[in-house]
Amino acid sequence: MKTKSNFEVDNKSRSIFENAMNGHNAVDNISKINDNSYLIQRTESRSDLKIFVADIYIAGEADIYEINPNLFSCDCIVLIGFFNSYSNEAKEVAKDVSVGLFDLREFFGAVNCNGRAFLNYERKEKD
Repeated sequence: MKTKSNFEVDNKSRSIFENAMNGHNAVDNISKINDNSYLIQRTESRSDLKIFVADIYIAGEADIYEINPNLFSCDCIVLIGFFNSYSNEAKEVAKDVSVGLFDLREFFGAVNCNGRAFLNYERKEKD
């Protein structure tokens, strides 16, 4: 019997993510590394990004520790479900190990940034 991974992403969410990234003007190419990891090559001399995707309703500190960014050598974790979010503590834990943590909407903006601007990217709220 196959057990479900804590970070398993359904095909519909994965497809939405891939299609959105393929249509993003800052993305030159997206390639799947494994079930949860992608490499995004970006335009305009922006650095490549290794991304870990997960479908966690509300990511907490323990989730970030479990993903263990060093194991996956990722630049960021993207929560790709439309209703996914994270705690402030989870965001800080990720930043402490130089990994961005974004929901899908935030990642659309963050993908345009490099360096500290990428890591610290926050989506602007509508007035």
